Formats: sequence, structure tokens, C-alpha cells
Amino acid sequence: MVIADYKDTKYLKKIEESVQKGYTVLLQDVGEEIDPTLDNVLNNSLIQAGKKFYVKFGEKEIEYNRKFKIYITTRMGNPVYPPEVTTKVAVVNFTVKESGLEEQCLGIIVRSEQPTLESSKNTVVEKIATGRQKIRELEDDILRRLSESKTSLLEDVDLIAAL
Repeated sequence: MVIADYKDTKYLKKIEESVQKGYTVLLQDVGEEIDPTLDNVLNNSLIQAGKKFYVKFGEKEIEYNRKFKIYITTRMGNPVYPPEVTTKVAVVNFTVKESGLEEQCLGIIVRSEQPTLESSKNTVVEKIATGRQKIRELEDDILRRLSESKTSLLEDVDLIAAL
């Protein structure tokens, strides 16, 4: 894995070499703006010439190795990237919250000390999720019936029954 950083003056050279050789790159400490030189790499805008693939990197075209991967990290708690960036990458938020950790620890303790209680909790959570899904389906069905109704709403027996 090649580690690149915007603060390093040779980070573009590292990325270029990694693209050509198929290395994995970790681009760290990125702010809310990503260098436009990486646009074609992030878009996966490849040019095929024979059996080889090329990508425009800055002012030149370089050979693209299909094994190349890039991971971008930031120290910002909640980065807001423009739409043109979010369509190019998958944003994963690994922020850990204290309440989430407490819930996980409590779940582990309950599972080890009272497994029946944990399984009944899981059953209730599943029933709640199923109930919410059923509500959404019913709401969608009612809205569909309302929009498709060609008769007076008071005369539509099926719609009244669904309501």
C-alpha cells in the first residue's frame, strides 16, 4: 500500500506510479476539496487502446492497471463534498459515538448473561421492522389507489376498505 498525503510534494507522482503498477493508495487527510488531477481516476474514465487501458492524469495519459485502488480518508467529523465528488466515490462514515458503543457493550453483556432476553429483544426488533415495512406498503397502496381512482372517492368501496 502506498500512503500519499496532500502535504507531500510528491503525492501526485506516488499516485501516478500506483495507477500504472496496480498498487493500492491511501490518500489521507483530505479536506472538502479533492485535487482535480484525480477526476479521471475517480471517474474511472478509461481509454482503451488495444488490450491496454489508459487514463488522463493531469496533462498526460498514463497506463491504467486494473488492480489499482484508492482509499481517501479525512479527519473531518462530517465532511460535505459537492455532488460531483460524491457521485465518483463511496463515502463511508466510521465515526464512533459513545451511545452506539454503550449499546453494543450492553448487547454483548446481555447476550452472555441472559441469552433468552437477548433473543426476545431481537424478535421484538424484527417485528417492529416488519410492522414499519407493512405500514409503508399500506401507505403506498392507499396513495396509489387514490391517484388511480377514476370514480368518486366515496363510491370506491375497495379504497374505503383499504383506508
